[in-house]
Amino acid sequence: MPFLCAWGSLGSGAAWVEPVGELDLATAPQLEETLEAAQASARLVVLDLRRLTFLDSTGVHLVIDAGTQARRSGHRLVVIRGTGQVQILFALMNTSQCVEMLDLPTSQPAVEVLVELARSGVAA
Repeated sequence: MPFLCAWGSLGSGAAWVEPVGELDLATAPQLEETLEAAQASARLVVLDLRRLTFLDSTGVHLVIDAGTQARRSGHRLVVIRGTGQVQILFALMNTSQCVEMLDLPTSQPAVEVLVELARSGVAA
């Protein structure tokens, strides 16, 4: 499966990013570019990792850096946990204090979480 990455906006300072496939050294620049575009247009970005099939340390560092950059600029990055195979690296690298993560059933669209967070005024 080729790596794909898309993002969408609610138009109210909130956006979501959804990578699909394998996130590694070769595909990380695509996610980085997509996250930068989303973060440039929104104060709150939800990054949905549920459709990733593989993640290496490059991807984990990219997510950590994006979260750090969001906080520095007064924004917020919320990550929806991926499958066990994807999440194991986050656990091994002890990222719990670096990355805000949420669990979400695979049937629930990330945009629903985004709408809820935006409505509750937790965008920054």
